[in-house]
Amino acid sequence: MLTEEEGTRTARSVTSAPSLACDLTWLLHVAARPSMQVRYPQLAEMFNGREDLADRVRTFWGEDSEDVLTGTELQVLAHVGGALRTTDPDNFFSAVERAVTLAPLELDMPSESPEDIEAIVVRIGRLKESPMLLREYLDLLEEVWTPVHGAWQQALPVIAESGDHMVAEYERGRSLSTLVTPGCDIFRDRIALVETGVDAGRPLLFVPCLFFGSSMYLEFPDLYVIGIGVGQGDAAARSRTESVARRLKAVADPTRLAILHSLAAAPSTVGELAVLFRLAQPTVSMHVKVLRQNGLVRSERVGGRLRLTADPVAVESLLNDMRDAVLQRAAPVP
Repeated sequence: MLTEEEGTRTARSVTSAPSLACDLTWLLHVAARPSMQVRYPQLAEMFNGREDLADRVRTFWGEDSEDVLTGTELQVLAHVGGALRTTDPDNFFSAVERAVTLAPLELDMPSESPEDIEAIVVRIGRLKESPMLLREYLDLLEEVWTPVHGAWQQALPVIAESGDHMVAEYERGRSLSTLVTPGCDIFRDRIALVETGVDAGRPLLFVPCLFFGSSMYLEFPDLYVIGIGVGQGDAAARSRTESVARRLKAVADPTRLAILHSLAAAPSTVGELAVLFRLAQPTVSMHVKVLRQNGLVRSERVGGRLRLTADPVAVESLLNDMRDAVLQRAAPVP
């Protein structure tokens, strides 16, 4: 039976999701601010040979982007359009376009300074008034995002895993101040209020970001959003090693490794392997299926019988990939 306190306690809503909007916003920061390019040279490299693109991002609004927060209007539009969690570019840009007509010109966002809110409202207002400007805005965003989308999409499993980890740690009782390094004074001053709001039932969304330098904090009337950096080096390394880990797991079983060794010496059928290893055919079939799914064994039908053999190229590739994953040194950070 629930106590009165347990029966009236508000359930917390703490989730995580990758966000094209937030990672794109960080790229806009880097493109628009020379100081950010110095601070995050690896991200700045994305604009090498695309200096004209960085200039167009910097001057799109016709104002000094060093003094005005760049990109927050995009996050507001993504929230209004229900696209903060969207990872598909086509769906994302369509949602942002629709959101322009729905976005309010009065914002209640304690995470932003009055000056930033004024700039956001002015920008959204200009997009509302000019379909041509809106088209130019969306085209520019797509031009920034398209070259990096493939790498981002490939890293999505690692990005999502990082967000799940943050949720699990927070739900275990770790405070936001120990999980996230505040990137601004407003966030630092409001952390306690945010945690109180989460306990009272306001949803909290952790957004793990690949193209990110420090923490991000957005506060909408119905949602807290906290961005965290996955770390490009970590995500890239884990993306490279995931395939190696899966294949190593396939041969970690002594029986499967013995089967692979046997097939490297001579082709065999499942029935022949069953006799050789004194195992039931279904058991051998299960082991062979794992090896085939990981590309280590191939099959060929000969005379109506399916003959199996180890793929020497795949086995050599696994050895080389494992060697690279363990021994390859990370490139020095400029």
